[in-house]
Amino acid sequence: MRKFKGNRPLDTLIEMAENQGWEVDTVYFDKGGDFIWLRDLYGKVESNDGFPRQVGINVTNGYFVVYEPLLNTPVATYMSKDLDNEEWYIAILNLIYEPLEKEL
Repeated sequence: MRKFKGNRPLDTLIEMAENQGWEVDTVYFDKGGDFIWLRDLYGKVESNDGFPRQVGINVTNGYFVVYEPLLNTPVATYMSKDLDNEEWYIAILNLIYEPLEKEL
């Protein structure tokens, strides 16, 4: 399982997500909740390989779930270590979490 320094600041996460083509939905967060949603309903985000995806992110603890439309269960979560070699999953991890600094 990949290791990270911690969660990215919310403003940084939103800016990076928008730059990658994600639609950012902060409605729940704006109402006092802990979640934001990233949506790519048309598979236009390059790292998604043409597959539409939605990512629900708890911005306080960094936990996330990934859904694909029409599926009733998540296709991935923050604990999906079996997906550590999937480019789309790595891209989501790198978007949400700050990388560890290299040790000298």
